[in-house]
Parts: sequence; C-alpha cells; structure tokens
Amino acid sequence: MEFKVIAVMYFSTTKTVQIVSALMLCFAVCPFAFGSDDGLPERLNGVSIDQLLDAEIPLDTPFMDELGGRTTFGELLKDGVPILLTLNYSDCPGLCVAQLNGLLKGINEVGSLDLGKDFKMVSLSINPKEGFERAAATKAKYASGLENHHHIAGWKFLVGSEADIQKIAKTVGFNYTYDAKHQRYNHAAAAIFISPKGRVTRYLFEVGFTGETLKMALLESGQGTIGSALDSFVLWCYHYDANENRYSANAKTILAATAGLFLTLGLALSLPFWLSWRRSRELASTSPQA
Repeated sequence: MEFKVIAVMYFSTTKTVQIVSALMLCFAVCPFAFGSDDGLPERLNGVSIDQLLDAEIPLDTPFMDELGGRTTFGELLKDGVPILLTLNYSDCPGLCVAQLNGLLKGINEVGSLDLGKDFKMVSLSINPKEGFERAAATKAKYASGLENHHHIAGWKFLVGSEADIQKIAKTVGFNYTYDAKHQRYNHAAAAIFISPKGRVTRYLFEVGFTGETLKMALLESGQGTIGSALDSFVLWCYHYDANENRYSANAKTILAATAGLFLTLGLALSLPFWLSWRRSRELASTSPQA
C-alpha cells in the first residue's frame, strides 16, 4: 500500500513511502516546484522511497571518497560495524542540509556509541557531476559540529558515476528525478541502516533525528557486534513502530522478561531452603532407628 503525505513532518509505511512533507522543506525555497493546487506537483512523480529491507548492497561498486581515494561498500564494511547511509548532493537547496544537520545533532546525542569505532556514516552524492573536491568541502561544513567522542574520519562523503549511483539507489529503493530546467534533483530523505554483512536493516524517515532512535537503529543494524549487553537487552524489549517512525517499548516482551526475572529470583531464593530440606530428609533416613 502506498501513502501520499502532505500535512505531516514525516511518515512511513511498511512498504512504500512518499515523503512529500519533507520535500516541502526543499521546495520552500523553490516556489516553481508547485505549479498547481490540484494534487501532487508533477515534479514529484517518481519520487519515493521503497523500504527494501534485507536488500543486499553491491559491495564491489566503485566510488571515490572526499580525499580522492577509491573505495567500495565492501571496503567500508571490513571493520565489521554498521553503516548509516544517506543519499544527498552538495548543491541541494534545502532538504539535504536539513537532514544532515538533523543527523549531526542526533549523532551527538548518541553518547554510548562512537562514530568511526562502533559505526560509520556514508553520504553518497546523487549528482554524478559532483567531484571529490566538492564532497570534501561539504564534509568540512559538518566536521566541526561533531562532538569529541565522534571521529569525522568515520563519515565518508562519496561521489561516483551515474550508473554506480543508480545501482545503490535502486538497491535501497531511493527513487529520485532530475529537473533539467532548474538543474536540481527532486528527492525524499531517509537514513538507511546497513548491517556489517551489507544488508539493509532499517529506514528512518526524519529530518530532526533523536539520539535514542538513532542508537536503537544502529544497535539493530549492528546485529550484536556493537553496544553492551544491556544495550542488547534494551533493544530486545523494544520494537520499531513504522507508523510512529520510532522504537517503542514492547509491553509483552517486557512483561515476559519481568515474569522470567521474578521466577528466576524466586527459584534462587528458595534453593537454599530446598537444599536444607533435602539434606535434613537424607539425614533422617540414614540415622539409626531407636
């Protein structure tokens, strides 16, 4: 089922997402985007994000990073940590800036996981004409905003050919169009999480990200390779609510865990009494009869 969203800040479904409200942020500075009051603007046709969970990222597709070096997703995943992927471009008039600023704020709120150590970020330009020098300048804008426990080296800004960009975009369901008249891309926004094995695990459709939601998505994507035992337990007690676009406590799971904890404690506390009773029975059965 496909939903078209106009009056909310962000929205997601379990299959296909059209984030028109987020696009409004971009088109707020582009009045030409809305040529009619009837229905969706024509330029939004073909703009959507399909949630292709468990899709496998092409690991050998070549890209160039902001330093001019060649890399692939296979290389970036060699450290065995998840990747937070966004698709943007440096000359975007509004939406990309809002998304990356929101990510920067949200990532700084994730205090227990470190960018560069526990996870990586990749911002792939959808503009094939963008060179690595432009990507480097864009990265520099966000580098100073990261807090000390995060390492900017863990955030890669990639550029590539149109065919290679399209290969990644189609794999993750990122559908966008190019407006040749105004030389701009029409696109939606999502943070896409990729497991250490290169599979898509979660989509977050936001502009203003919260540290809690990002952390839960990263832990889920890490599949037990990052975070503490407590983090794993907390993740087990939560589930992703697609309608709310956030993780919510699973009442049934928490109730089951609480019941199991009380049962375990009860058994542990009663064990000494049971052993004492058993020992007294054994002594009584072996003692000589009067």
